Amino acid sequence: MRKNLILSVLGACLLVAAASGAAAAAGGSSSTYYAGQNSQGQKLFFTVDQTNRGPEFDPYFINQIDFCPATGNSITLDFSFSGFEIPIVHGKFDFNMNAPFQRFDWQGTLSSTGASGTEYIDLPLFDNEGGLQDCTAGVLNWTAKKLVSASTAPVAPRASYTVKLSKGSDGSVQYAVSH
Repeated sequence: MRKNLILSVLGACLLVAAASGAAAAAGGSSSTYYAGQNSQGQKLFFTVDQTNRGPEFDPYFINQIDFCPATGNSITLDFSFSGFEIPIVHGKFDFNMNAPFQRFDWQGTLSSTGASGTEYIDLPLFDNEGGLQDCTAGVLNWTAKKLVSASTAPVAPRASYTVKLSKGSDGSVQYAVSH
């Protein structure tokens, strides 16, 4: 019997507050909202902000289910972001974040009606014998549609663990974990 381990890693982020903060930091930018899902049916959300520095990809959240080969566990991942503004060049963005506990890549191409691309989240986790295993879903495709307007209701995540990733003005990345 396959044992499912559900570990939700989702930062409790209010979309409206984050959008307001990003717009203020960008010097009065306007934003286009995108909502979509990956090939697993997991949701994602981001904006494209038009700033005086040019268009920027502003990720809000991305979800994925990773699989661990040694233990047979599946892990539901929910990542939330704040303060990341990734330049868009020729209609394309590439958001990479590699850390000791993860490898992460979210890239895409914008069109007049939406966006599409690939995502990858890789986690090294312990197996039952104390060794490491590579938990991943591999490279997944995703698509998103442009939204006409954004909801003003805050998003209340349901998660066992909350991880908030924030990028400081000095470029440092801060991690906060709560249970």
